[in-house]
Amino acid sequence: MTENTIFYPERLIGLIKEKGNIISMKKGEYIYHPGDPTDYIYTVKSGQVFISRMQSEGIELATNLLDENGIFGAVTLFCGPKTHAASAKAKTDAVVVRLPQKSFESMILEDELIKNEWMQWMEIDRQRAMTKMRDSVMYGKLGAVCSNLIRMSNSFGETVPEGVRISVKITNQELGLMCGTSREVVSRLLGELKKEGIISVQQKIITIHNIEKLRHLINCENCHIDICQVF
Repeated sequence: MTENTIFYPERLIGLIKEKGNIISMKKGEYIYHPGDPTDYIYTVKSGQVFISRMQSEGIELATNLLDENGIFGAVTLFCGPKTHAASAKAKTDAVVVRLPQKSFESMILEDELIKNEWMQWMEIDRQRAMTKMRDSVMYGKLGAVCSNLIRMSNSFGETVPEGVRISVKITNQELGLMCGTSREVVSRLLGELKKEGIISVQQKIITIHNIEKLRHLINCENCHIDICQVF
């Protein structure tokens, strides 16, 4: 885990929270489904949210795990009416704030600071997507698991005497969603990593004991902390 500060578009998030409407979601409840209109942009006030897509072969892939201040929803602007290609579902009980897309577009046009924040954030998000795809394509299911563990350690990691503890509880089923594979495959791969002493798991909390070994398994390029996230 690095101590570097992760970039957030703080002014933008603050305005969404100030001008938007608060919605409370129960664990497992969908915020939107594929095909729903992209009428709103959202930020997470509390709790955690999965963004996922259904692949052509019927496998669900969770592309983002968002916690406080995560941004999702109508992120493609000035393109007219669109529909969501992904779904958003509360991983835990969550509170989100939503702002109409039209209001958000006006904010972008009227405030240069917000516009600059948004452009920087979108470029970071683009690079995150590219590196996630690279790790999965080049290093297979093991690469996807290692990549997501490293990203989660950067997003939710706490330094402990044993290494880096990922503070978010994650099931093998959920990690499988993030890796585009089954719970059984994830269980097997985590078992191999545990046998090698690289990680340990206790009550759905993963501790990474040898993060350098994980990085070696995917030829980690030491991307900037902003890129190596699961947001």
